Amino acid sequence: MKRNVLMALTLAAALFHWQDLAAHTRSESYSHWYLSENGVSGAVTVPLREVMLLYGGGDASVPPRAMLHDHLVADIAIFAEQSACSLLSSNVLQAASGFVRVELAFNCEDKPADALQFRAMFDATPAHVHYAKLHRDGLLLGEALITDGNDTWVFGSLGSAATYSFSSFLRIGVEHIAGGIDHVAFLLGLLLIAGSIGRSIVAVTGFTLGHSISLAAAVLGYVHADGQLVEAFIGFTVALVAVEYFVLRRSDTRRFAFACLALAWLTGIVAVALGYLGPRSIFAYAGFGLFAACYLLASRAPSMQEKRATALLFIATCCFGLVHGFGFAGFLMETGLLGTSLFMPLLGFNLGVEIGQLILVALALVGGALLRNHTPRVLPQVTAAALCGIGLFWFVSRTMS
Repeated sequence: MKRNVLMALTLAAALFHWQDLAAHTRSESYSHWYLSENGVSGAVTVPLREVMLLYGGGDASVPPRAMLHDHLVADIAIFAEQSACSLLSSNVLQAASGFVRVELAFNCEDKPADALQFRAMFDATPAHVHYAKLHRDGLLLGEALITDGNDTWVFGSLGSAATYSFSSFLRIGVEHIAGGIDHVAFLLGLLLIAGSIGRSIVAVTGFTLGHSISLAAAVLGYVHADGQLVEAFIGFTVALVAVEYFVLRRSDTRRFAFACLALAWLTGIVAVALGYLGPRSIFAYAGFGLFAACYLLASRAPSMQEKRATALLFIATCCFGLVHGFGFAGFLMETGLLGTSLFMPLLGFNLGVEIGQLILVALALVGGALLRNHTPRVLPQVTAAALCGIGLFWFVSRTMS
């Protein structure tokens, strides 16, 4: 049965978009727009990690903020009575760590602005999702979710069922999970270390529980996570489960455990020393490194009984899920979407992500059963090594971003 699950990697690996190795679980941006008598102005905020994707077809010598500025100016339009409004001004604003913010102002002369067309980011990452909010005289008029297939928001349709459809957000969430490289990579790692269908269910359940708790905490406004640290730790969790796969077949667990501890501590110390992180961040790296070491040591304890091992797997994956969920929580707290009428659509989107996750796991398990006699035995080891390398790359690069 263990071999069946491991063979599932063949099918699941095909779901990866390996060209987007720096991408986070979800690709999103957001904006606030303010109507006036003569036009509309707005501030568009994009995570820095998403801005870096623009370099695939751009000039690498251009600073990220300047590149995003030019990109937004070219790919955002405001319309009034089907005529494009003229761009009045554009500026790069101060933003929270890990984000880039650009302000745009449009002049529609004597016509009221009635539509927003947003095409930014979709060429670089078609799965991108943009959240937009419209204000006037201090009041929130409406909100919308803009995607590659629905890039125009007509203000005259504010409050329509289509704008706030729970089912449409649910579908987008299911489709969106396939583009979350690090999230899916971690799921692959869970299947590697679970070893059986029963333990796979336990692992995925724990991960889903933790992921859902942190998302709920964000929606309720109880938690604000440092996006840079969370994304770095997500990469570390991918590498950690890959290391555990190899530890399960070795007796020198302590060496791997202390190597993980040293790596986390050293990375945090170097990042603080070079000015990439604030001094207090070192405590987060120290704590996460200690957790990783203790987890590896506990998972290979000689006296560990099967029930205790399963309970440990559930608790650990729940903790891992909290980290991955906070990756989205950090974005939610920055967008200002909390407590608005987007609660139900966002709930549908997050539920869709979890459904998509379960679909991936089910396909992987079924694929493993069908392909168990047609794949090389070295495939799990190669996959684990690749996950470890990718996870370490994410950990270090996101820490030093």
